[in-house]
Amino acid sequence: MLMKQKVKRNKTSGSGSVIKTILREELKNFATKDDLKNFATKDDLKNFATKDDLKNFATKDDLSDFKIEIFAEISKAELKTLDREQAYHSDVMTQFDKIMKKLETMREESEIDNFQRDEKIENHEKRIKRLEIAQ
Repeated sequence: MLMKQKVKRNKTSGSGSVIKTILREELKNFATKDDLKNFATKDDLKNFATKDDLKNFATKDDLSDFKIEIFAEISKAELKTLDREQAYHSDVMTQFDKIMKKLETMREESEIDNFQRDEKIENHEKRIKRLEIAQ
């Protein structure tokens, strides 16, 4: 539509010059040599990955399989940790039982010693009373 308007305006000046004017105006919309220097060249594209390079990368299926493997390994590690924890807990409780048994034995021995000491004191008191009466 833009070209039709320009052609109508310039019909009086000659058809050859009209076409040149239109072409000049239209060429302003195209990229110049300086504009094209900023675009990627074939040499620039050599730095990008090729289809063969991309075949070496993981796919969604590969990542999904890897995720499953990781979860399986984590589960195994958790089970091993739980087993170790239970074994450690068992060892601690066994040692705790031994200590408690020793404490119980010591308490019983202490009670026996206290009882025997009380008897000796009582016997001493009886002997002292007899000696006092005898004097």
